[in-house]
Amino acid sequence: MNYSELKNLSLQELRDLNSQIVQLVKIKKSEMAWETKLELYVGANVSVNHPKLSGKQCRVNKINRTKAVIEVLNSTSYGRVNEYNVPLSMITLNQ
Repeated sequence: MNYSELKNLSLQELRDLNSQIVQLVKIKKSEMAWETKLELYVGANVSVNHPKLSGKQCRVNKINRTKAVIEVLNSTSYGRVNEYNVPLSMITLNQ
């Protein structure tokens, strides 16, 4: 569907299309999270797709239903624990 076809749709049809797209995106993210969860294990080295943790090596400390507790390795935080709750869909397993 291109822009000119979308432009001819009514407002209600665009809202319906939008809700269908949002549903599809949620389903795809959920599928990606489940695939990641099957591969993850405690102690696995991972990377996280987030600007705050980009380029940093992390390790999985705990795997929850929808998120994992990630510890940042080789960080210099003085006295603070570098653990984050990260959604499974943002985690990539390092080989």
